[in-house]
Parts: sequence; structure tokens; C-alpha cells
Amino acid sequence: MKKIGVFINKYADYLVIFVLDAIGMILELVAARLMTPYFGNSNFVWTAIIGIILLAGALGNIIGGKISSLKLSRFLACVLLLFAAIYIAVTPLIEYDVLKPIGEWEAGIQAASVVGSIIFFLIPSTILGIIPPIVMKEKIGPSKDQGKESGRITAVIALGSLLGTFAGGFWLIPVMGTKVIFVLIAICITILTPLFQPLKNNKNRNLTLFLIFIWIVAFITSVASFITLKNLNINSAGISIDTEYGRIMVVDDIRGGDAVRYYKQSGAYSSATYTDKELRNELVFDYMKKYDEMFEFRDVNNVAMIGGAAYQYPKYYISHFPKKRMDVIEIDPKATEIAKKYFFLDELLAEYGEDRLGLYNEDGRLFLANSDTKYDAILNDAFSGEVPVGEIATVEAAKIIKDSLSENGVYMSNVLGAVSGSKGKFLRAEVKTLKQVFKKVYVASVYNRPKKDAYINWMVIATDNTDYVPSKLVDIDITDEDIILTDDYNPVDSLVTTEYFD
Repeated sequence: MKKIGVFINKYADYLVIFVLDAIGMILELVAARLMTPYFGNSNFVWTAIIGIILLAGALGNIIGGKISSLKLSRFLACVLLLFAAIYIAVTPLIEYDVLKPIGEWEAGIQAASVVGSIIFFLIPSTILGIIPPIVMKEKIGPSKDQGKESGRITAVIALGSLLGTFAGGFWLIPVMGTKVIFVLIAICITILTPLFQPLKNNKNRNLTLFLIFIWIVAFITSVASFITLKNLNINSAGISIDTEYGRIMVVDDIRGGDAVRYYKQSGAYSSATYTDKELRNELVFDYMKKYDEMFEFRDVNNVAMIGGAAYQYPKYYISHFPKKRMDVIEIDPKATEIAKKYFFLDELLAEYGEDRLGLYNEDGRLFLANSDTKYDAILNDAFSGEVPVGEIATVEAAKIIKDSLSENGVYMSNVLGAVSGSKGKFLRAEVKTLKQVFKKVYVASVYNRPKKDAYINWMVIATDNTDYVPSKLVDIDITDEDIILTDDYNPVDSLVTTEYFD
């Protein structure tokens, strides 16, 4: 036992900074999942999170350096760590009430995501940054092996960050979900604290009792938060499921007097289905009806669709057009599982057979690049929240799409934007980009008499077939200021998100 005690005393500090740095990286990964339902999944959100956490790390290191010279440095650090545990444990309980109104600000997505990051991540990340300077001060001291000890501590920090990155990205987020991870982080910090400052302190009984009291509060708060999250009525607030690619919410509501189940991802309603049995294969979103116009360009039998989500249009297509088939390329395997479980995709497959609907959980662009199949039509409805998938919008992607089409085939892409004004930057850029590859590129309205400056769905249609002109065409003025999207220069977030949230 004595040897075990000596071993723990010798290596406890290394274990603490190793685990805390792993926690810091996990917290950074789940931060984006916490915020995307309110701010979307754009580079602006990631930039805000990374920036604020880097700032917090710098502040923590400075504060830790100041504290390290105090006699009660470990006591103060432990109190702060337990406060951070309480802060993190409460976060998933209050996120909606705090982030929803911030997400509705007119200040823009950049300002909103920075404020959200400050509120939830500046304080705990600063506290996590306090510990390494304290350990360095005590471990290095006047030792002759300063370089050796400094390198060892730095390596432990780096390895902890590496473990946190892999554990969070590859395992925790897909398996456990964001909210549970927050609580587990809080519990882990609480359990770890006595290793850094044992609760038994014979030198100062009052400080020991105070530390024990804070430890009990942190532990009870974490456990209570975990129990509360487990007992939440998910039917009223919606089912929240974390996947490798984002957070998906399944929400039931009423639309036009009919019961509808929505598929919400990264803050946007991406797809939906009617829950009444007679209506389950009908279209909820009107813009999808425009895809039917592909039949006017040529005899369409084999179709590919990039972006499945709740498989709203594929269900409609298979059930309404006999003997025709479709391949759906949805990058997220869990999205397909959700569609089967909650959006009646399993019922469609059972009724119409699996041979007419191919399900592929792959990257859409890579799938087409590696496939020898020629499609009569390729449909694109792939988004990350409100933001289109940039890698499918470039000239290089357009060439892959054209090579995957049969002669006179048609490519139809659902685009959010406006025909005129500042909110039409992405739409104009996409049209200009497709014109570099296809003979004909049209913009068609999916609604009756829409305003050209309205931020709504538009259908972009590209083809080499010159014999047919789509209906409900709108004029769009392409200027020299409108860019051509390439793999090298593809600022989709700047073209879409800033305009949408202004």
C-alpha cells in the first residue's frame, strides 16, 4: 500500500493535467454540437468556439502563473475546478433558454456565436488552463533537470489533448450525445480534484471542510443534472440525437391541420414527413415537387439524389413513379437509421422492395466520382443546416456530376437564397459556376410569384439538353463581381450565412 501511495503522489499531477487537457479537447468538440442547433454549422461557429477557447487557455495560463506563487495555490485551483464542474454540469440544462434568444439576434451569426461561446466556454476553459502552470512551478522549481521536466509536462499535455480529440470525435459524440458528455465531463473533473488536492488537510481544518462542501455540491449537481436529462420528456421537446456529422432533432408539430414530423439539423428544418399513414409518402415541402420536372428533359428511369435526411422526396418518388429507381447518397449513416425508425423509410422499403431504392452512406461527390453508373437525373438537396455543402458547388464537382449523367441528363439543385440583392450571392455564384460546365443553366421558381429579393428555395437546373425550357423561369443577372466557385476558393459560409442572418 505504501508503494501505491508513493506512486500516486509521484504521478498524480501528470495524470491530472493529462485528463484535464483531454477534457479540454472534448469540450471544444462538443461545444460546436451544443451551438449548431441555434447558430448553424458554419465556419463562423467553429471560428468563434476555437477563438474563445484559445483566449481562455491563455487567460488560464496567466492566472495559473499568478496563483502558482501562493501557498494555497492548489486549494484555490481545486475550488475553481469544482466551480467549473458545476458550470459545465448546468450547461445542458440552460442551453436552450440562453442560446435561442441569442441566435435570434439581428447582429449576425458571427457576433451571436462569439457571445454564445463566451457565456458557456470562456469560464470553464480558463479554469482548465490554470492547472499546468501550477504543476510546472512545483515540478520544475530550481531543479537541474528543468528542461527534462518541462518537456515531460508539455508532452503529457499534448498526449492528453490527442486522447481527448480521438475519444471525443471517434467515440463519445457518436455514441453518447452532447448533453450526456457535458455531465460526464463535470463528474470526471469532480472525481479528479482530490488527486490534485486531497480533501484531507490536517493543517487547516476549515479549508478542508470548505473544500469537501464544494466537492459535495459539485458531485450532487452533476448527478442531478444527469438524472434530469434522462427524465426529460423528449416527446414535447423533440428527440435529440448526436451523430458523427451533427445533431439531429426529431420534432412533431402540426402543419396545415396535419400532423407532421420534422427532421431538424444544425438549426434548420431539413426534411419532414406526415405521420398519418395515408400521407406518409406525400411531400411536406412544396419546393420538392419541382424535381418532377426532370421527366420533361428526357425519359428518366434511374436517378441519384445527394442528401437523404428524412428521405422525403425518395419516398415520394418510389411510391408515385412505378418501375423507376433511385440511389440516395446520404453521408451520415445515422441519418438513414433515423429515417427508418422515425420517418417510415422502413415501411416504404417493406412495401415497395429494396431493389428500387439504393441507400449509400457515403460522401456524395466521392460516390459519383468513383461510380461507373450513368444517371438520367441527379438531384441535390444536401445542406448542413442552412448552408449548402460547398464541395458539391464547385466547378470540379460540376464536371464530376456531368460525367455521371447520361446523354441529355439533367442536374437539379435546391438552393436557398434570393435572385437579386445581397442575399443572392451564393445563388448567382452557383449559376455562374455551373455555366462553366453545362450548356444550359436555369433558375426556376418553386413558388407562385415570389419576390426576387426573398430568401427562399429556388431550383437551379443544369443540362446539355437544349430542346426543353423549364417552367417558372426567373431572370438572374450575373456580373463580374459574382465569383466562380472552385475547390481552391469556395467561401460558401461568407456567401450564404452572413446574408441570411443579417
